[in-house]
Amino acid sequence: MTYCLNPNCPNPNDPANASRTSCVQCGSEILLQGRYRIRKLLGSGGFGKTYEISDKQDNGHKVLKVLLKSHPKAIELFEQEARVLSSLKDPGIPAVDSDGYFTFYPKDSDEPLHCLVMEYIEGANLQDWMKGRRHKPISEEEAVDWLKQLAEILGKVHQQNYFHRDIEPQNIMRKPKGQLVLIDFGTAREVSDTYMVKVEGGQNVTGIVSPGYTAPEQTNGKAVPQSDFFSLGRTFVYLLTGKPPTAFPENPRTGKVQWHKSAPQISPKVAHVIDYLMAPFPGKRPQSTQVILELLQELEELPEQNENSGFTKKDSKIRRGSTGFVAPKKNNFSLPKFDVTILLNLLKNKLGTVAGILLAALVVSQFYGIWRFGIFPANPIVLVNGLLSSRYLETKFKSKVGRVYDLALSSDGEDLVSSGLKAIEVRNLRTGELRTFNDAHKAAIVSLAISPNGKILASGSVDNSIRLSSLEEGIRILTIQGGHGGTINALAISPDGRTLVSGSDDKLIRWWNLPSGNRKLTRYPQVAVNALAFTRDGGTLVSGNEDGTAILWNAKSGEKRAVLKEHTAPVNAIAISPNGKKLATGDDKGIIRLWNMETRTLEKVLEGHSEPVNALAFSPDGRTLISGGRKILVWDANEATVKANILGHAGFVSSIAIAPDGKQFITGSRDRTIKIWRMPDGN
Repeated sequence: MTYCLNPNCPNPNDPANASRTSCVQCGSEILLQGRYRIRKLLGSGGFGKTYEISDKQDNGHKVLKVLLKSHPKAIELFEQEARVLSSLKDPGIPAVDSDGYFTFYPKDSDEPLHCLVMEYIEGANLQDWMKGRRHKPISEEEAVDWLKQLAEILGKVHQQNYFHRDIEPQNIMRKPKGQLVLIDFGTAREVSDTYMVKVEGGQNVTGIVSPGYTAPEQTNGKAVPQSDFFSLGRTFVYLLTGKPPTAFPENPRTGKVQWHKSAPQISPKVAHVIDYLMAPFPGKRPQSTQVILELLQELEELPEQNENSGFTKKDSKIRRGSTGFVAPKKNNFSLPKFDVTILLNLLKNKLGTVAGILLAALVVSQFYGIWRFGIFPANPIVLVNGLLSSRYLETKFKSKVGRVYDLALSSDGEDLVSSGLKAIEVRNLRTGELRTFNDAHKAAIVSLAISPNGKILASGSVDNSIRLSSLEEGIRILTIQGGHGGTINALAISPDGRTLVSGSDDKLIRWWNLPSGNRKLTRYPQVAVNALAFTRDGGTLVSGNEDGTAILWNAKSGEKRAVLKEHTAPVNAIAISPNGKKLATGDDKGIIRLWNMETRTLEKVLEGHSEPVNALAFSPDGRTLISGGRKILVWDANEATVKANILGHAGFVSSIAIAPDGKQFITGSRDRTIKIWRMPDGN
């Protein structure tokens, strides 16, 4: 259905508008500026409405915000949002083109409608996302990851002398693969000298208040950039407990929210960081986003085990206490220290011998959990699983590009490519040679593909671009810019090496000629695409999609052959068996489904993950399927049974690659490590 923008139209959503360029009711234009076509109403408020639109210029989907009432203050805030978004260029902020703000006069109207066109963000805001999972609290790993993302986004905002003033769950969008985007800059404020003089002089400035999330000084009309940090901390209280901040009492002496008991999954060190953000006075909070990022860096840089010697490698840049972590001195944080004399007294007391041994075992297990797996507090069962998993580990690498978003292995099994934030690492597994491509993209690189002959590396990024590089020489061949209007979530190269296919948040799948990069074909699945894979004969392409479907396409013509619909959550990963007879799909709820590719019917459901399945891979003989989420599961693909349950990383597994001989497999993770494992017996 197409909507009319005329506020006086008697029936703005008349179905007859669907194929027209002007409204059948009032005659107003539906095709704006000859370029934008209104497709769907997303929401409405007191002063305006928000629509999903199609852009004739690039065939992409975007968002149109329309101010329907010419209230002076509303116009001022609307123009401010356009100005702020136009000046901020970051994947974590909706993009606005230079011509994205314009006015539009409906038919027979003397007052213009103020319009703002911006990037369409696929996904849900965190408030709706939490409702969709029945307010289940997020994990510590997700909290640290998201806090880092938001600190980096806010860093860009503050660097441009703006601060947001309205950070809360409904103003943060979550993309299909967990990337966050900060939205609604209508209340943002410029930090000018005049503004700071007013605040420091005690003058009130117009306040924006969101109950439970707004800083005390902002409620009193004296907001400062550190007010954003308070709102950020309160947002994480909600995410970590599933309850709004107003549900918790405040300490009458300190003013701190007493929320820790409702987040038992969070370690004291992370809770301290959240509390630091929410300090009642701005001067007691972090003074910049860089301080927040330094804190998070210390949280992640825990002692790392030397797999060969059994000793711990220590980084001189990290100050360690008895718990393995000490926050920067200027923040005056510390974790409770364990009093060894208590343990000794228990051991000396005959009646307390058993209790002492158990307590000692518990303490040692927790230290081991931090040392070996980067988790605290550690479930003893998980630690036992980790110890048993160690027998499969052969080699471990610390990624030079930070968090590992994707892996690609050359067909001969020699070159392993991993992607991170803006950089790509190429490691020769035979010689150990390491090469790093810095600034390969302008933002996180989330998809990789290597041509069958090992000569071309394709990479896709959050910056919406695709780049082709020479894997041998490390030289960029070309950049495909403007082909997509969203994150390039998936890339696949045909078995003959002549075609590259890309899938994106912009709900498009595009075929490209290799190596020229010329566009060959475009298809519209009408939903964000998270994963792509070719059958070995190159005849079929499969896409895993955000709406829980897997679509089978004719790889040559792009004709849709079948839609598999059993999943109830986004499909994040897919894998096709070497003989092309089996398809595995993994979703956001941790469910894996095995399909018969010939009959296109569901054969088996594999349930072993409690968190999203991010990666799947079949062994060369097709008998084994490996899945990655919070843990790694090795399945017998025929019997649908688990052959090995591996606690592989301190973070989520983002990608899996299997050696050509099937004797080893490789995993990459957001914990900044890459590990090579021996395939469990029977392969």
